[in-house]
Amino acid sequence: MDDLFSSEDDDHLFDLDYNPYARKRPLSSRLDRDDYDETDEEEANRQKLYLVPYRWWKEAQRSVADEIVGILYNVLSNYDNADSEIVLDLRKEESSGTRVKMDEGVSSREYALVKEALWLRTLKWHNDSKTSEEDDRYHCVAEGQSQEVFPLQIRLSFSPGTNSLLVKISLKDNAVDFYRRACSIFYSQSELLQIWDFSGQTSQFVMNEIINLPKFSPGKQGKEVLLELHVHGFFVFTNKTDERLAEPMKTENSFGKSRVRMNMNSDNLSSQLMLTNTSLSGSGYRGIGVLGFAGLQNLGNTCFMNSALQCLVHTTQLVDYCLGDYEKDINHENPLGMNGELSLAFGELLRKLWAPGAMPVAPRMFKFKLAKFAPQFDGYNQHDSQEFLAFLLDGLHEDLNRVKCKPYIEAKDAEGRPDEEVADEHWLNHLARNASIIVDIFQGQYRSTLVCPVCKKVSVTFDPFMYLTLPLPSTTMRTMTLTVFSTDGIMLPMPFTITVPKGGRLKDLIDSLSLACSLKDDETLLVAEVCS
Repeated sequence: MDDLFSSEDDDHLFDLDYNPYARKRPLSSRLDRDDYDETDEEEANRQKLYLVPYRWWKEAQRSVADEIVGILYNVLSNYDNADSEIVLDLRKEESSGTRVKMDEGVSSREYALVKEALWLRTLKWHNDSKTSEEDDRYHCVAEGQSQEVFPLQIRLSFSPGTNSLLVKISLKDNAVDFYRRACSIFYSQSELLQIWDFSGQTSQFVMNEIINLPKFSPGKQGKEVLLELHVHGFFVFTNKTDERLAEPMKTENSFGKSRVRMNMNSDNLSSQLMLTNTSLSGSGYRGIGVLGFAGLQNLGNTCFMNSALQCLVHTTQLVDYCLGDYEKDINHENPLGMNGELSLAFGELLRKLWAPGAMPVAPRMFKFKLAKFAPQFDGYNQHDSQEFLAFLLDGLHEDLNRVKCKPYIEAKDAEGRPDEEVADEHWLNHLARNASIIVDIFQGQYRSTLVCPVCKKVSVTFDPFMYLTLPLPSTTMRTMTLTVFSTDGIMLPMPFTITVPKGGRLKDLIDSLSLACSLKDDETLLVAEVCS
C-alpha cells in the first residue's frame, strides 16, 4: 500500500522537533516540584492545539500574505458505543499538502487544527475587525458576546492496517458536559466531516510511528497517546426550540462512574453548528472577551521594563508578527544575535499577554533572558527605560535578521544627484545587510549634510536610525507683574500679570500691558522701574 501520508511538502511544512511521546506532566504536578523551571511551562504552551471552525479560521487568512498549506483528512465516525466512547478514523486526502484557496466555498462540517499562536492571531483578527457573518448554519460572535474554549482529552494512535489515524474520545477521560459537546460536534450521518491540519502535528506523529514501528501488522494498532485538545467556537444548534439536544441519561455503574446515553436520532440532532453563548458548566469554559488587556507585575523596580514592553506588545504590526510563525525568521548564525533566546522569550511573553482572559503576567523568564545577555539589567535596581528599549530592539533585530551573510557595500557620494535617488540607494544598501520586522516597523533614515570649511564641498548622506535623541523644549516666554497708577488719582493702583518674550524689548512689555489694562487711544503708558 502506498503511504498516503507522504508528501513532497512535508519536509518544510512541519516542525520535525515535535515529539508526541514526550508528554508533559500536568502543570499542577510540575508546580509542586522543587526543580520546577518556568521553561517547562513555556514549552508546554507552544504545544497547545486548538480545533476551530474552518470557516472562522479561513476568513482571517485573507489578510495573510503567506501561502497557506495544510493536510486534509476525511473523518469517519464510529458511534457503536456512543454512550461511552467516540472513535474517529482520519484518512488523509490524496491531494494533501493542499494550498488553501480563499475563493473556494466551505462546508459547515470542515474544521481546522491549529497551534495556539495561529489561533490567537485569528482570534485577534476577528476581535479587531469586529465583523459579524450570519447565515442559516454559522454565526461569528460579535465583540459583545461571549466566546468559550473547553478542553477535550483525546487518545491518538496510528493504524498501519488502514494507514490512518484513530482518535478516541472517551467519557472516562472527559467531563460529561465536554463529552456531550464532542458527540454533538463530530456526529454526522449525511454530510462528510473533514479536518484540516495546519499545525503539522499529525503528520509528524505518523512519521514517528512509522520509525518506531518498522514492521507493520494489519491486526496491530500503534501505541495510544493521550493529548489535550482545546475546542473553540462550537455549539450544536437545533431547528426546533422545544427539542432538547442529546438528553443525557445518567446511571451509576458498578464502579460508581456516571454513564451517558446519547440519543443519536437524526430527527433530534441537527448537523448545523454555530457560535453562541452557552450555560454549560465546567471549569474548562472561559469567556474570551477583549484581548490584550493584561498587565505586567512589578518584580521590583521593573517599571522601566514594563512600560517599554507594554508599548511594544501593543504595536499592531509586531503583535501580528509574533502571533504568527515568527520562529522561522530566527537567525541562529548571526554572531551579533542571541541565538534566538531573546526573541523567543519576548514572543512567549507577548502571547501570554494576548491570551484570552489573561491575568497579570510576571515577566520573570523574560527578565532572566534579558539579564543573561545584558548583565546591567540584572538585579532589581532602577534603570533608564530608553536604554532598555534600545537594547531590546537591537537584540530583537539581530535575532530576527533574515540576512544570513551580510555583503560589503561601499557607500557612494550624492554628487549632485536628486535626494530621492540617493535616499533609495542608501536604504537598499541598508536592507541588504539588515532585514527584519524591527527594521520594517521601527527604522527610518535622516538626511545628513556636511560642508567642508576649506573647500566648501557639500557631502549629503542618508543614515538609518531607530530612535532619535531630542532636547526637551524650553519655554521662550516669561511672566511679569506690574502695578499701574493713574495720573489723575481716580483709579486705585492695580497689579497686572503679563507674559512677554524672555529676550523681548520694552515695546513688547508696553503692548502686552496696554491690552491687559484696556488702554484707551488717548492714553499712554510711562514705564518706571523701582530699585531698592
